[in-house]
Amino acid sequence: MALLEVQEVTVGYGELPILHGVSLRVDPGELVAIVGPNGAGKSTLMKTIAGLLRPQEGRICFAGQDITGWRPDRIVRAGICYVPQTENVFPSLTVDENLDMGAFIRQDDIRPKKEAVYALFPDLRAKRKARAGSLSGGQRQMVAMARALMLDPQLLLLDEPTAGLAPRLVGAIFDKIEEINRSGVAMVIVEQNARQALQRAHRGYVLAMGQNRYEDTGKALLENPEIRELFLGGR
Repeated sequence: MALLEVQEVTVGYGELPILHGVSLRVDPGELVAIVGPNGAGKSTLMKTIAGLLRPQEGRICFAGQDITGWRPDRIVRAGICYVPQTENVFPSLTVDENLDMGAFIRQDDIRPKKEAVYALFPDLRAKRKARAGSLSGGQRQMVAMARALMLDPQLLLLDEPTAGLAPRLVGAIFDKIEEINRSGVAMVIVEQNARQALQRAHRGYVLAMGQNRYEDTGKALLENPEIRELFLGGR
């Protein structure tokens, strides 16, 4: 059974549709990449899954439940965490306090989970008392992912996790994404860095003008000459 199924979803802002009958599937433990040109509706799809936008048509199922129209807080409690592209940390709080905020609905002792997260992101351990706003872009992105992991999500949604980062940091972020995925967390990533995303993903979707254009394994999408020409610069 699929962990996440987005079925023929139409959604937009006001009366203007952005997505037109888009479908998506994520299996347990899978890493799925969503790529496509600017304005294709990639981030709109992520916000819809996270409950920030309500579908006008279609439905969303997670772990066998229909979650269409659920509030974001209820979706988080169900096991989906969303890391937006911007404003994804509390800049005035320390790294440690950001992790505490990520665990806000947990009722158990969060110290073991926090130690596990610091083990995954050792660079953050040395910065645990630093304000998140003082960190580099790559470190802030790691804080955002680490905070989301404090709730042990079944599915992690990452919107443009490498946007604005120096090229030398892009590979490091993707390495962490793969490491998180190997731990058993299913993931959906939206990425402008399409080549890198498809190289790492089990499967990928190409969106164009708010519609599904292609779906295949990451490797097959990279090797598709039409996709290379239209979406990957022809190389």
